[in-house]
This record gives sequence, structure tokens and C-alpha cells, in this order.
Amino acid sequence: MNCLINNAIDFNLKKGRKIEVINRYLRMKYRVQIDNFSIAKRMQSLNVQY
Repeated sequence: MNCLINNAIDFNLKKGRKIEVINRYLRMKYRVQIDNFSIAKRMQSLNVQY
């Protein structure tokens, strides 16, 4: 499940979407509750600079 979440975050950030939108997408598609702070931490761990 980690890989799916990381891939979804990376894909949506490349499209220019905000963290709130990514959070909503993950909740609807994968039924995963994750807060915005955790998404930001995952972005840092992936070394994403968007």
C-alpha cells in the first residue's frame, strides 16, 4: 500500500495538484485516511520539489 500512496502522490504533484486534492483522491480511490502533514512528509522522503 505504501507504493500505491507514494505513486499517487508523485503522479498528482507532477500534474500540479494541491495536497488537499491529493488527500481527497486517496480517500475516494483507495479509502485511506491520511492527513496533509503526512503527505508533506512523504513528499520530503521522495525528495519531490514541486
